[in-house]
Amino acid sequence: MGQSHHPALFVRRLALGLALSLCLCAPAWAGGASPTVLAGTTLIEDIAADLGAGAFAVRTLIPGSACPGHADLRASDVVLAGEAKAVIIHDWQQNMPMLQALRRTAPSVQTRLRVVPVSGDWMTPDRQAEATAAVAKILKAIAPARAGTITARAVARQNRIKTLAARLKVRAAQGGLTGLRVMCDGMQRPLLEWFGCVVVAEYGRFEDMNPRQLAVVMDRAKAAGAALVVDNLQSTGGSGKALAGELHAGYAALTNFPGAAKGAETWELAVQWNLEQLIAAARTRR
Repeated sequence: MGQSHHPALFVRRLALGLALSLCLCAPAWAGGASPTVLAGTTLIEDIAADLGAGAFAVRTLIPGSACPGHADLRASDVVLAGEAKAVIIHDWQQNMPMLQALRRTAPSVQTRLRVVPVSGDWMTPDRQAEATAAVAKILKAIAPARAGTITARAVARQNRIKTLAARLKVRAAQGGLTGLRVMCDGMQRPLLEWFGCVVVAEYGRFEDMNPRQLAVVMDRAKAAGAALVVDNLQSTGGSGKALAGELHAGYAALTNFPGAAKGAETWELAVQWNLEQLIAAARTRR
């Protein structure tokens, strides 16, 4: 009852309790245990866990199914950040509400914050290979004694990415995606174009669009003969189904992060899962 009557006091007490726990509890890695790395998203988690091969305890701030722009900071996140030897985030995460809240609640995190300098869509093989090299560099700075292993695993991962990319291109072409006209959530545009699709119209979160803006997008899609509507699981979810129905087009929802669906737990699995969703949707439209 007292907490509900005095929410501001409760929040201050929570922040004070978290601050005390961070000050009194030494990080596990200080005692010789595997250092904790807190990853901003599952994209970073996947790379760090692969390259570390068990040398790091990798945890994640934002689950794969969540939208980074709407994720809330939890007390457990603050505790993890306090224990982590490094908090590794994307460049676009730096000024997001969640990271701003983390800095306010645990200012010491700033000294252990590491930004991966790779922009663009990490779901595309090209950006994924670049991100692998960038995360490897950060991990080697955290654990110099593991540098050789991290480098070797980064090279192996990049080779797998190259091999998989070639297979994906062939599969996409065989599945009829080359030149396929699509209307999509803008977050999925880079990957769709990498698969060979032609994006003729794009939209964002429906709550951020007014009826006139949506009508313009729909007119564009109709005029171009869009055969597929593609949502982003983490933002528009299943909102595009109604648009697909109006266009008499196929429909698919793709993920921007590993871990958002069964069978898409890693980047390698997630990018293949996305491709199969597209091919299946394209076939239902025929």
